Order: sequence, then structure tokens, then C-alpha cells
Amino acid sequence: MSRSIANALSRWRGYSWLVAILALLVVTLSNGMTNAGLTVFDESLLEELGCTIGQLKIRDSITFLGGSLLVLGSGWLVDRFGFKPFLLIGLALLSVSYLLYSFAESLTQLYLLHVVFASVLALAGIMTSIVTAATWMPQRRGLAIGITIAGSSVGGMLLPPLANALITRYGWRDAMRMECLAPLVLLIVLLVVLRNRPSMESGVDDDAAAAATGAAEGMSYAEVLRRPQFYHVALAGSLTYYAVLALFSHLFLYMRSLDFEPSRASLGLSTLALSGLVGKLGSGWISDRIDPYRLLRLQMFIMFAGLVGITLVPGLIWPLLVLTGFAWGNLHTLYNYILITLFGLREAGKINGSVSVANAAGGGFGILLTGLAHDAMGGYPAAFAVVCGVMFIGALLTLRLRPPMEDQKAEAS
Repeated sequence: MSRSIANALSRWRGYSWLVAILALLVVTLSNGMTNAGLTVFDESLLEELGCTIGQLKIRDSITFLGGSLLVLGSGWLVDRFGFKPFLLIGLALLSVSYLLYSFAESLTQLYLLHVVFASVLALAGIMTSIVTAATWMPQRRGLAIGITIAGSSVGGMLLPPLANALITRYGWRDAMRMECLAPLVLLIVLLVVLRNRPSMESGVDDDAAAAATGAAEGMSYAEVLRRPQFYHVALAGSLTYYAVLALFSHLFLYMRSLDFEPSRASLGLSTLALSGLVGKLGSGWISDRIDPYRLLRLQMFIMFAGLVGITLVPGLIWPLLVLTGFAWGNLHTLYNYILITLFGLREAGKINGSVSVANAAGGGFGILLTGLAHDAMGGYPAAFAVVCGVMFIGALLTLRLRPPMEDQKAEAS
């Protein structure tokens, strides 16, 4: 029954846009509930478990480092079996994990649950969702990727205030039990309306017809691994994720250390996420029209400047969060767009999965080491200074990126 409904819907001319919106919603929950939306629970957990910030933040590093180990395998599976089954499994695991989280009594239990969160990011995270949207919108890939990645900002914008309101009214355990219902609702919607693969059939629109042929275009994974551009993107992305996930994961507690009320600190997360949303959508549209490599370099240095300002001039934190979030939104879309521009969709699951390994590893270490630096170096200013240094190195690396034609000319010479 669900397959017949999905097949019928796929003939609708607007179906590719529906898929992009569904991909956005998946990322909203999978990333939002395991990252920014979860940090609002930190004060409650620190009080409940009697642990340090560094000990608590190990759980987030488990999520992203674990995801980095699993996402390459999930990329291979997505290439072979399609994206739908893995999106469904990931959402189911997210719902169950949030329910079990509400009963946790120790750090060990949290750490184990974050291993499951790592599986959620590998199965229903950005990599799988990007492949889903880009496959169905091959003629507007930049916009498709921008819409999909915008989900992480939508989650960061909406979930922290929602979680804070639920915690204030019901307590953190009941708040988690309520939130666990959201992935289940989306799972049912995907089960009914999402088609696993496009195909050439009469009645499908131009996007779907192009998707059926375009999904096979691009380089093989083995060929990609021989290209220096792949490693430039992966390393620069890893350092960028180190910086941005350190900021997202620690911003709530950083703002609390500056004497902001919990509601204002959660609003800081929303401000960062909303600015990122604008950047993701804007760069997705722009990258289809202008040189995305120059835009990438510019946004790297803007984000670096924003991080320096947040560290050194906390009195201007609100405009600096807007600046940093906007630059990050651009970068999040541009990295994924450039990967598909360079290497195509032929084995996008493996390629994007491999880069996701580097990104997740960088993000995981960023969260962990920033927490440990906070504990060892006497607070967030010194810990964030390290974050700024890492971001600067990443910005320098992007100076070596260039478009495919320029890369081919350099190799020929």
C-alpha cells in the first residue's frame, strides 16, 4: 500500500520538491535532537549526575566520532540499496534512544545511548539526506543540498527553545519522553510517501527523468581517492566541523558563564541556527550561479573572524553569532555542493560518507577537547582560543581548492 502511494506521488510534477522538504525534516530531527536540541538538557544532567563539563561532553564526542566510523559503511549501503530503509531505521533508533535517555541514571548509560545516536547520524543524517535530495533534484542540486542542510539549522533554531520550555514546565525526563514522538511521526510519513529510487517512467517530470540517468554519472570511488582535491576538502571540512560543533555544543554553557538566563542562552543557539539557515539556503541558490570556490574561501575567513569576536568581545555576542552562523550556513552547503560538483553522484554515498568520516571526527574532537580545555585551562576564553586557531588553519587549506577544470590543467602541466 505505501509503495503504491509513493509510486503514484512520484509522478507528480512537484514530487522532487516534496522529497527535498522531507530530507530537510529528517536532518532537522536527526541533527537537531542529537546536537543543539540536546545541549539545553546539559545543566539538568550536570546537576543530576554530579559530573564535570568535560565528562559530560564525552557523550557528544561519542556521537560524532562513532558516526564517523559508521557513516562510510552506511554510504556503501545507500549506494547499493537506496536511501529509504536507512532513513526509516535511523528515525526509529532516534525515537527509542530519546525514550531510554529519559530513564538514564549514570554517565555510562548516557555514553551507551550516544553510541546509538552515532548510528542515527550514519543512517538518517546529512549524508543520506543529501543523497536523497540531490538524486531527485539533479537540475537544481545546489538548492536541493541547501534545503537539506538547512534542516540542521531549523533543528538548532526550533528545538532548544522547545526543549527549554518543556524542561521548565515538566522536568527534563518528561521533556525527553515528549520529544521522542516527533521521529515516529516523520517515520510514518516517509514510509508512505517516499520512493526509494527514481526511474524512467512516462509521466514523471524533468527532474525525475534527469535523476534516473544522472544518478549514474560521476567518478568511481577509487578514482576519487587518487585526486588531491578530495583530501583538501576532507581536511578543511574536518577542521571547520571541529570549530562549529565546539561552538554549538558549548555555547549554552558559555553564555550561562556570562550570566545569561537559560532562556537567553537557548535563544543564542537559536540565533546561531537561524543565521545558519539563511546562509545555507542563500548559498545553495547562489552556488548554482557563481563560483562556489571563491565563496567558500570568503566564508571561511568570515567565520574565523566571528569566532575570534565571540571569544574576545562577548559584549557583542549577538551580532557575532549572526555573522558566524551565516558564514557556517554557507560553508555547510558549499562543502557538500563542491563534492558533488567535483565527483558527481555515481558513488556519492561512499564519497560523501568518507568526507563525513573526517567531518564527524573533527566535530567529535572539537566537542571533547573544548570541554577538556575548559576544565584544564580555567574556562571558556582559553578553550575557544584553541577553536579559533583550528578554524584559521582550515581557512588556509581552502586556498588550495580550485574548480575541476583548473585542477585538470594543473595535473596536465
